[in-house]
Amino acid sequence: MNKIDKVKKIIVEKPLKLDCGKTIKDFPLAYETYGKLNDRKDNAILVFHALTGDQFASGTNPITNKEGWWNYALGPGKAIDTNKFFVICANVIGGCMGSYGPSNIGDNGKPLGTNFPVITINDMVNAQYSLLDFFKINKLFSVIGGSMGGMQYFNLSQIFPKNHILQFQLRVLQVILLKYCIK
Repeated sequence: MNKIDKVKKIIVEKPLKLDCGKTIKDFPLAYETYGKLNDRKDNAILVFHALTGDQFASGTNPITNKEGWWNYALGPGKAIDTNKFFVICANVIGGCMGSYGPSNIGDNGKPLGTNFPVITINDMVNAQYSLLDFFKINKLFSVIGGSMGGMQYFNLSQIFPKNHILQFQLRVLQVILLKYCIK
């Protein structure tokens, strides 16, 4: 068993029609969580990662042994306080940290490689939304993302009803900027 097999993942059984016209189903979606989901399930924050990121936003990435890309902002007592919030971060489809991607095996028994479908930001967001069903979360406290994650953030705000997110704003990012960048 290699390290990638040990990451948390769900199998998304529901068919997902991609923007390129192809439909995928029964595909893996790797994720990591931080903090604890409360009984009311109203303290969840969905974090979208940047192009070079992955689901390991904080702590040590068990695959690369590198520090998480938001270690300075995500964790107990930090701007995104995991003593208060349950944070979910998924590896985007098309990524290489356990989610459906070019290294997945196709019907011919070989890696998909260049036969992997074209993936859009919209496809990434729709796939990650299945984590909310998995955790039975009806409303998110907030959504955060920078760079490509910011594009996913804005895409989510357009395709899903506003009542699914309690704090659909950049407030948390403003807190991060104030706490860590302005000294």
